[in-house]
Amino acid sequence: MTTAFRRVTLSLAAAITASLFLASCARDPQKAKANYVQKGVAYMKKGQYSSAVIEYRNALKIDPTYVDAYIKLAQADEALGDGNSAYAALEKAVEIDPNRLDSRFERAKLLLAGRLFQKAEEDATFVIKLDPNNGEAYRIRGSALAAEKKYESALQDFSKAVQLEPTNASPYLDVALANIALQRLPEAEENFKKAIQVDPASVQSYVDLANFYRAQNKVPEAEQVLQGAAKWNPNAIPIYLTLASILSSTGKQPDADSVLGQLRSHLPQSVDVARSIGDFYFEGKMTDQALAEYKRGLDLASKASLQQRVVLQERIEDLYLSTGQTEQAAAVDQDLTKEVPKDITGRIGHGRVLMAQGKSQEAVNELQSVVSDAADSPQAHYYLGMAYWQHNEPGQAGTEFQSTLRISPGLPLALRSLAQLNVAQGNFAVAQIYAQELVDKYQKDPSYHLLLGDILLRQGQAKKAESELVAAMDLAPTNPSIHVALGQLYAAEKKAPEAEKEFETAMAQAPHNSTFVAQYANFLIANHQQPKALSTAQQFVTANPNDPGGHLVLGSIQLAAKDYAGARSETERAIQLDPKLFGAYLQLGQLFRDQGDANDAAAAYEKGLALQPRSAPVAATIGNIYLAEGNLDKAGEKFQQALALDSTMALAANNLAWVYAEQGKNLDVALGLAQKAKSLNPDALPFSDTLAWVMYKKGDYSGAVPLLQDCVKKDPSSAQYRYHLGMALVANGQKQKGKVELQAALQMKLDSADAQQARQALGRAQ
Repeated sequence: MTTAFRRVTLSLAAAITASLFLASCARDPQKAKANYVQKGVAYMKKGQYSSAVIEYRNALKIDPTYVDAYIKLAQADEALGDGNSAYAALEKAVEIDPNRLDSRFERAKLLLAGRLFQKAEEDATFVIKLDPNNGEAYRIRGSALAAEKKYESALQDFSKAVQLEPTNASPYLDVALANIALQRLPEAEENFKKAIQVDPASVQSYVDLANFYRAQNKVPEAEQVLQGAAKWNPNAIPIYLTLASILSSTGKQPDADSVLGQLRSHLPQSVDVARSIGDFYFEGKMTDQALAEYKRGLDLASKASLQQRVVLQERIEDLYLSTGQTEQAAAVDQDLTKEVPKDITGRIGHGRVLMAQGKSQEAVNELQSVVSDAADSPQAHYYLGMAYWQHNEPGQAGTEFQSTLRISPGLPLALRSLAQLNVAQGNFAVAQIYAQELVDKYQKDPSYHLLLGDILLRQGQAKKAESELVAAMDLAPTNPSIHVALGQLYAAEKKAPEAEKEFETAMAQAPHNSTFVAQYANFLIANHQQPKALSTAQQFVTANPNDPGGHLVLGSIQLAAKDYAGARSETERAIQLDPKLFGAYLQLGQLFRDQGDANDAAAAYEKGLALQPRSAPVAATIGNIYLAEGNLDKAGEKFQQALALDSTMALAANNLAWVYAEQGKNLDVALGLAQKAKSLNPDALPFSDTLAWVMYKKGDYSGAVPLLQDCVKKDPSSAQYRYHLGMALVANGQKQKGKVELQAALQMKLDSADAQQARQALGRAQ
């Protein structure tokens, strides 16, 4: 018998054996469902959670009352991050067998993780009643009580867990944390040490004790604990990361790097180590080091699981997006889309890439789809909110940020974005609420004090703003943004010397930041120091010749000084360095407008609008240029575009109504637009004038007259208001009064076309 023939025979035998086994399973449903569950367990051990889900569901197709399969299905769903499906599986398990403790227990853990503390407490209590010696059930209930700030009751449950599991470190840690909440620090320290004593291999015990010391500024004690822990647990990643964090936060970055180097040398082939060190550097904004670690991990992961590779690719994509490297992020995104097209984190990353590329509508569509598939993902809701904001839909953005907080209460990203969104909308009191929550929860974070200080300053609460900014300064004395904020505060209080000192400090700390140069220059110009503003900007450009922002600032100062040649040269240089610099096109457009070159001005603004096609103000600005040139058709198109982007833009509504009135068409639409503009800004005289003129064009002279009389009363020097009032009075039969207004308008050098109409009306009024 040949080797090939033997192979065929063996394969055939294997196939026959498999078919007999499957036939046996088919005849015995109990064996079949058990087989599916066994396969699911095997997949779980390999980290192939999606495959495990399929096997468990196959078992449930055979027996829809199979509680074991529901429990394991919940575990697989949870491993995939699908909390809703996991909860649904456990709900079904409890429904089938309400007295089964393991399903209740698993549901309690899931409820606790989902922050449904009252329900978690109820399930844990049910387990405790039937199994009073279940220490972990006491821990779950204690954690739920602690989350509800019922610390004394929580401490009782944790203490009971210690009695039931005296050799388990975890209950001692729970007791310690409850004591911290109750301000019983000696008892907390004692229990942290007991946790280490009963289990010297417990990594979490060392980390928690070190952080306990760190919070009390006992840094040497914290370092000693972790150095001792490394001897017991030389391969424990959290120990090295915590020690590195403490060293870095106390200004010992080289020592922190050394600690991370030790971790790397202990486990040189560990993908998890590379990812963890990368995360450490990324959080510390040391992005070059972070990227190097992520790429090292990716090289190691070439032979690892797909899941490990995907996690690292997603980290790299996040880093590229966070540092404005859009093309690199897009390349990673393309790979992820091919490898894991249904991965939620990857799809969120794809939405972020679309935002970075300025494709806000596509980003909204993509992230809406993600939210539909993963309604319990706070990240999906958050980035959908950011996409809506970019797409100029602030109401929708706020709704998504609120949804983020409902799923993940207190999430700093969502709170910060809600504060900033409300600042952008002028809702400073609302913004203050979110910023205050951030400060209350994260008192050691200077950025939140800075945010709150800025919001308070915008509301004119200078003293409170200064208090927050000083707190930020105490936490981060070398942060130039805080010095700039203090400079703006002192400038608002007319303390020019103090303000200038703060701006100069910021410039010294960040000599390559063109944004700070712009803010300092604005201060100098406001305080009549134009020459110093100009020299400061010129010095910055000399030191940073390839920074487009510096050239833009210098150009803006020259533009204000009417040095058009210099301003044009600097602005065009900024565009050469960064063709996507939106502000440069607007500045160039303004320069051409100041020189009376309407065509080039419109062209420059159009290029800016191409970069940010959702910018209603730019569209309206172009409309105004065409309107000034008498090109009513093009002006109308641009005002329509602006209103399509922002239906609440009063200026665009008013000007489009004016265009229609001048063209003598769409007067009913014009009336609605003019009424809307006036309702949005009732005190604006030009809007009252437009509304009255539309009414005049429609033949409603008696309605137009009172509006125009009010305009003339409040601004008697306006030739246009007097002209419109005169025309309305004459048409309304009040010829003598009308003649007075028309003659006054003509004496004020009325526009030539209007002057001709005024003279004709005077002739008719004789």
